[in-house]
Amino acid sequence: MVDLHLDPAALNNYYAIAGAAKFSTDECSVRLFPKFGEADGFRELIRLAPGFYIILGDILCRREAYVSMKSDSSLKFHYRLEGSSAFDLSDDKDNEVKNHTLGLLLHPEGLLKQEHYRAGEHERSVTLICEAPFLKSRLLNVSNLPEALRRFILNGDATLYRDNLPMNLDISAAASSILSCGLSGMLRRIFIEGKALELLSLSLQACIDVSSSENRPEHGMSKREIERTHRVRSLLQENYANPPTISQLAREIGVNEAKLMHDYKQIFGQTIFVFAQSVRMDVAKEMLEHGDKSLTEIALEIGYDYSSNFATAFKRHFGVTPSAARAAFRNS
Repeated sequence: MVDLHLDPAALNNYYAIAGAAKFSTDECSVRLFPKFGEADGFRELIRLAPGFYIILGDILCRREAYVSMKSDSSLKFHYRLEGSSAFDLSDDKDNEVKNHTLGLLLHPEGLLKQEHYRAGEHERSVTLICEAPFLKSRLLNVSNLPEALRRFILNGDATLYRDNLPMNLDISAAASSILSCGLSGMLRRIFIEGKALELLSLSLQACIDVSSSENRPEHGMSKREIERTHRVRSLLQENYANPPTISQLAREIGVNEAKLMHDYKQIFGQTIFVFAQSVRMDVAKEMLEHGDKSLTEIALEIGYDYSSNFATAFKRHFGVTPSAARAAFRNS
């Protein structure tokens, strides 16, 4: 088993590696097939550098499951691209892992965490695991970071700290590209390592940007307003082939259109239209790379009546035509 600097007992308990569970390894990664919740899918743990790891997750739980585990005192950045879940750290705080958010977690070594997986939830996620020496060796100035992160990086002092931030477009794109990378072997590792460092940089900057409450994207908004705006994002993801109009979304959450557009842009840093279009294009890219449907079939499935309109939109979004994207993937 590759040295991942994670609690081996927790890892075995979490994924039930021993016995019937299948797994495969190479010199710096391990792919694990969880057995909780009658789950389908995998988690892949990759060692990128000493003290720097990444976990890729694509899991569908068919029934509700609770999993308890202990992990080390590393700093974790969790990028939830799809699905929601929850975890319990034996406190009274809301520990919801929401769709399309960046979650930060730091806690003392050995602290018990219970994760709650809901039946039918499809999780697609990326997680960075960073140890203090790795971060300290690369960051010359940490004074602008939140105090708990600053102490961790400088002294390895792991006190309980967590935060939940909306993913901006750059963070979302970087995380998505890692999970959907079609390369193999060393080329895949180089690509993931580069994107992981990009994610780390963007995430640390996000921590700096929100280090005071006045700088948080949701500053001045009520909990209800924040939840309604996240609901809009989920509706757009669920209905990518026929995205609801601004008017329909406003009626759904009970606000006027101007309020909806303002709140969405404030929290997520992009317009509703830009996000809806990016979801459709990402789905199309997945279908081009991993399926055999024709361009016309893909166009219809993501909501375009004409393949020419789809091709134009795809090229505008990715810089290449759908045909070129498919050919590039098949030739890689």
